Parts: sequence; C-alpha cells; structure tokens
Amino acid sequence: MNELPKAQVKWDKRYQDKAAAPNSPSAPQYLQRNWKSLRSGRALDLAAGDGAVSLYLADKGFDVSAVDISTVGLSLLNENMKQQGYEVSTSAMDLECAEADLSSLGLFDSIVISRYKPIDLLWPKLIDLLKPEGTLLITTFNLMHHQRTGFSQRFCLQPNEYIDRFNGLSLLSYEADIDASGEDGYLFAKKSAESG
Repeated sequence: MNELPKAQVKWDKRYQDKAAAPNSPSAPQYLQRNWKSLRSGRALDLAAGDGAVSLYLADKGFDVSAVDISTVGLSLLNENMKQQGYEVSTSAMDLECAEADLSSLGLFDSIVISRYKPIDLLWPKLIDLLKPEGTLLITTFNLMHHQRTGFSQRFCLQPNEYIDRFNGLSLLSYEADIDASGEDGYLFAKKSAESG
C-alpha cells in the first residue's frame, strides 16, 4: 500500500478537524471586489480546500471545477456545494508533483487561486489551461503575514513578485496588503496570440 504524501496527510487532518467544528467559509475580499472582471464560464478553483471560492463562484453563475490535494477537503467542498444546490467537478491532485496532469481538466475561462502560492513549475501549466483572453486571479499571503504570524516565508509573496513576471499574462490589477490582511492580490488576462 502506498503512503499518502505528507502534505495530503497534513491537509486531510486539518479538514477533518474543521469538519468537527463547521463554519461557513467566506471568499477572499480581493475576489469579492474583482469577480466581475473574471471571464464568465468555466472556472477552476485551484487549491480549493473546503470550497469558499467554489461556492462564491458558483453563486455568481460560474461552472466550477475544483482541485486540491486533500480528499477530505474536497469531500467537504462537495457537501457544501450540494447543500447550496450547486454541482462541482472535483479532482484530488498534488499540485507540487511534476506528474500532476492539469491538462486532463480541459480549458477554463477563469482560474482562481486563494491562499496558495503555486510553485514556479506550475505557472506554465496554469497559463496553458486558460482559454484565449481568459483571466487568472490569485490572492495569497505576503511577507507582512509572515512577519505578523511567523507563517512560513516560503509560502508568502515577495513585494511585487508577479508584476511583469509572466510573458503569457497581462496584469489587470494588483493590490498589496489588502485591507491590512497580510495578503496580496493579482488579476491577469491571458495575452492573445497576436499580442505575443
């Protein structure tokens, strides 16, 4: 029998504990302020956890797919979505594994990433998942969060880290330390083939 990856064990435990004391997850403020700038249609909630972003997007009319390493988190997400009358397609996947095959999910009009910093090798795959002129929104912890809480610096954004970083993406919006939350937010659009 294969052992589960350490990250999956950690997150499964966290979501089991959360299930014992349920609360309604809420979507990040940056998403709430910028969701109208997302391209409507199919949306991918990456590192979805127990579904705050998935629920929010479904409520706004998106056809949602969710990916997370935790099968427990995805089970809670499915339960939350069903209780609200929504359907979601879920995939359990270790996003930091080189063999992770996101292409099997198809193409998306929008991708939303909340409280997860993708490893560098994941970014080209994410850009490839976007339809032409598709949008990608990421909001996650920054160095201020690290300084305030001791949260691992490895998972925190550097100041302006994603500005002018991706050839295939145009930056539409950027906010640093959103509402003094220790999070930064970026909104990108995929460049068309003509714009290079």
